[in-house]
Amino acid sequence: MEKFVKSFDLKIVLAFAAVYIIWGTTYLAIKIGLENMTPFIMAFFRYLVAGVLLLCWCLLKGTIVWDKRVVQNMLLGAFMLTLGQGVLFWAEQYLSSGLTAVFIATLPICYILVDRRNWKGYFQSKLTLASIFIGFFGIFLLFSGQTDLPSQHEANMTLIASFVVIGSCICWAIGSLYYKNNMSAGSLFANVAWQLIGGAITCFFIGLTTGEWAGFRIDETDLKSWSAVFYLSIAGSIIAFTASYYLLANRPAAVVGTYAYVNPIIAVLLGCLLAGEVISVIQIIGIAIILVAAYLANKVKMEM
Repeated sequence: MEKFVKSFDLKIVLAFAAVYIIWGTTYLAIKIGLENMTPFIMAFFRYLVAGVLLLCWCLLKGTIVWDKRVVQNMLLGAFMLTLGQGVLFWAEQYLSSGLTAVFIATLPICYILVDRRNWKGYFQSKLTLASIFIGFFGIFLLFSGQTDLPSQHEANMTLIASFVVIGSCICWAIGSLYYKNNMSAGSLFANVAWQLIGGAITCFFIGLTTGEWAGFRIDETDLKSWSAVFYLSIAGSIIAFTASYYLLANRPAAVVGTYAYVNPIIAVLLGCLLAGEVISVIQIIGIAIILVAAYLANKVKMEM
């Protein structure tokens, strides 16, 4: 029994390490990949590689991969992995990797806003209103720090990209809560695999409609971009994404959500050290305020 408990605790520790560290590095990996690959094509390959590898793993293990939840998982993946994550590839064309991760730190607040079944409990706490108010104030500071750019077009696209990232947080929260409340049965790996396939299909067709595939030449794509794609597929999608679902099944969602204010710290540090990204004083203040808001939002959920 003691051996089982220790093994179980080790799995939890490794899962938290995955969502804390790996997801913190994915923002820089996306930025690197975008140097030689367009956003939705890159997202397509990320999800396709990860989904196919997971399905192969399931088949090797003898896991049933085709059941009544396949279509439902693919639809959830199309929504969650495209609108909740795939659009980040597009947004990072105009935002630094660190700043993108900071906006993602608003996830705990988004969970509160979309989790209607628990609104009564949430809004009985003054911390809820405080976290939302502080979070939006931090976002305002980040927005104000992005208007001083060389051209008005660049400033406008940066602001649009910022709103897109915040919208992606809301979509991710909706998808995560739906999965937790309605679809957690069955094989975790099979569920994630079909969600990845659903996201890949959607990103493929978005790439078609935006003309990305018309200019794509596989022989002109460098090794650095492909390395980023495979890192995102294996580390970001297979390991960290699966780890997050494992944690949601074994720990309170509020505790799992703490990755939202660990990832930005890692992403900002990596962006500054490895990519030469610059963070202004106003943005640093905004980052600190958003992280405080994320902490308060998680504290609200842990007290329920």
